[in-house]
Amino acid sequence: MTGRPMRLTHPRMAEIDPPGEDGLDGALAALYPHAPGTVRLSLVAAADGAAAGPDGSSRSINGPEDVRVLRVVRWACDVVLVGAATARAERYGDIPMRAAAQAARVAAGLSPRPHLAISTRSGALPEGLDPHTTWVVTTADSPAARTASGVWRERLVIAGERRWDPVLALAGLAAHGLTRVLCEGGPEVARRLLDADAVDEYCLTRSPLAGGAGAPRVPEPPAALVLAHRIEAGGFVMERWTRPRPPAEPSGADGRRRDGAPAQ
Repeated sequence: MTGRPMRLTHPRMAEIDPPGEDGLDGALAALYPHAPGTVRLSLVAAADGAAAGPDGSSRSINGPEDVRVLRVVRWACDVVLVGAATARAERYGDIPMRAAAQAARVAAGLSPRPHLAISTRSGALPEGLDPHTTWVVTTADSPAARTASGVWRERLVIAGERRWDPVLALAGLAAHGLTRVLCEGGPEVARRLLDADAVDEYCLTRSPLAGGAGAPRVPEPPAALVLAHRIEAGGFVMERWTRPRPPAEPSGADGRRRDGAPAQ
């Protein structure tokens, strides 16, 4: 089920074609390229800005439109980074991926499914995780690091001595070839990445559904990012915020840039 028709409303007006019969969503995926070495944050906010609905998870503020975007941004990443509390509340496991999507990822030079990286101090992880595609991002002095055993010792990414450092976390993932990072929260992990100026893109869904009492707030996009596009469907608004592109080098009268390279 793909939900109601999706319409691009910024920077231009256009209808977005539905997924094909094989489930691949090329028209939507074209709006969400994920370059190597970039960090994308993806969150959903309830109508009041809450990060969760009445059930304590984001599932009760999601809709098919938001899930469709989530599938696309997951398809393009190397690894999904998430906090342990969010992973437990949302019951994270292997990142779901249809067979056609897995084949398309392999053809694009990616692993069949994205890896999963969980930020935790305690080491309390959801059950049923595949240790071959899951990473534990923690600090050197944490219970998670001290008690890791067996295959999990090989899956540790140390992100600081005592305090979780997002820059070290990203560098540790990159050392394992995981450079297209999709962070799915929660709000605390998101704020740490934003405070470190480590977010290159922010995909924010504004849901029309009510949030849960006492749920943490979803951070707004920082001033360093600009709105690249907006999609609307069924009362949901899906925004993609990105870093501004650097201005192009001015060309001279001979058609060459001032740095000597041919103008494109």
